[in-house]
Amino acid sequence: MNRTAPKAPPESTARARSVLGLAAFSATAAASFALLPIDLARAWVLTINSGPKAIFLQVGNGSYSGTYQSGGTPLNNATINTVSVTVPANQVGTGTAQAMTSNSTQSVSFYDNFAVCNPPSQVYIGGWVRTPTGAGSGTLSVTSPASLTSGASTIPFSQISWTSTANGNTSPDIPAGAFNGGTLVLRTIAANTWVENCHTFSYANAAVVAAGTYTGQVTYTLVLP
Repeated sequence: MNRTAPKAPPESTARARSVLGLAAFSATAAASFALLPIDLARAWVLTINSGPKAIFLQVGNGSYSGTYQSGGTPLNNATINTVSVTVPANQVGTGTAQAMTSNSTQSVSFYDNFAVCNPPSQVYIGGWVRTPTGAGSGTLSVTSPASLTSGASTIPFSQISWTSTANGNTSPDIPAGAFNGGTLVLRTIAANTWVENCHTFSYANAAVVAAGTYTGQVTYTLVLP
């Protein structure tokens, strides 16, 4: 499967941020979850052409005028997607991890319109770094607060973790992990490279907490010095 492209995107900014809301619910109804099987092993670390120094970052729903391969341009998208789970009352604090789902509808890559992710169980995470000479690299990180909150009640953000994969790719090119209540560096992205994966989030459900809606927001940042 060939996903190379002949055209370079136009200039963007040298710093990009995207936010993803996360919510864990204690209630009486269970959430459904399905992860589609994957039968190919390839990496979605894709080459783009050199050009003026620029970056692009997308978390969940994003916008592009066409695709990279067709010469499309990256567009701003202010959408903040939410990932959530409803924990049945008789399961709260049992230590049985609870699958989370998202309101993101982004399934395809703006690189070439390839169906990378399977929403709502997966959230698209990806972006590119470009320089004129091919030198340098960008750093992708995610910052989370210490806790999700519901009034005075809290749940440590470290209770939220994710796995990383994509259709046609079993490699975690943007690694699996867990939020740490601070800033976590996910990976570097080499110049003239587009990297993308799909994250599937999970709530550890390791402690009994008061009933309520617990919310918090994380911010993904891509920086190219």
